[in-house]
Amino acid sequence: MPVKLGVSCGGDLWSREDILATEEFGFDSFWTGEHIVYHRPIMEAVTLLSYVAGLTTRIKMGPATLLLPLRHPTMIAKQLSCLDVLSEGRLLLTVGVGGDYPREFEGCDVPIKERGRRTTEALEIMRKYWSGERFDYDGKIFQLKDVDMLPRPVQPNGPPIWVSGRQEGPMRRAATLGDGWHPYMYTADRCRDSFFKVKEFAEEAGRTLPRDYTFAVFVYVSLHDDIDEARRRGVAEMSYRYEQDFTELVEKYCAYGPPERIVDYLAPYVAAGVNYFILAPIMPADGRRPHLERIAGEVMPALEKLEPGRIL
Repeated sequence: MPVKLGVSCGGDLWSREDILATEEFGFDSFWTGEHIVYHRPIMEAVTLLSYVAGLTTRIKMGPATLLLPLRHPTMIAKQLSCLDVLSEGRLLLTVGVGGDYPREFEGCDVPIKERGRRTTEALEIMRKYWSGERFDYDGKIFQLKDVDMLPRPVQPNGPPIWVSGRQEGPMRRAATLGDGWHPYMYTADRCRDSFFKVKEFAEEAGRTLPRDYTFAVFVYVSLHDDIDEARRRGVAEMSYRYEQDFTELVEKYCAYGPPERIVDYLAPYVAAGVNYFILAPIMPADGRRPHLERIAGEVMPALEKLEPGRIL
């Protein structure tokens, strides 16, 4: 399938005009980051996406990535089902276990050691709710008796779910329960290795991944014609976002420089099998629109011409 591109606001509150620009310039989707208790201001994902759904008419939307173990599956299943209805079937979903910021697990009164099991059970429960049927569920974490949920999502079987992460556990979850696999902070080579692992884990579980299975990746993009300035902005923004120094890491996790250099950075990901980019543009708050327009006009067309490396 052709390469698609989405844009993430990273949990920042963008203006109405900036959100609408992502739709106007032809991006496939709008994404937001997710943390509940965190070191910097960050919007709650479902709330922000409801706002986006009301503003836009075409573009898809989703959290990248929803920290699923922090929420009870019944409540998040209801919220996401309603968001899919309100957006007329435009919701995408990436889910992960989190754990890189333990304070938010403490703040949500969720044992951090249970995050993997909670995520697996929540995925199973959400799928059951979205079927529209009554069901019981007897898990290690959650026990439900004679429950169902209406309205059902607009999309059959609910919004597509891409499992996000960096380790083998999420890969297995993506292989057995997901509609896609979405690593972040991965090089192109590591992406390719993980894509084949997901395929292998699916085969071990007796599942054949569908031809439209999504192999996504989240990548930061710092667009500026001056390479040194683009790098400086990338280091500053990523250091702020993750509360650690990215001076020695920026080359590994951020495409920076003029458009042609960014295309050269991202092209190996497509060769590795990536068919969906979630790009996190690093740009001044008062200059988002021209940045988005340049990415759409000078980066997106070049990537859309490329054929993703074959995984399935």
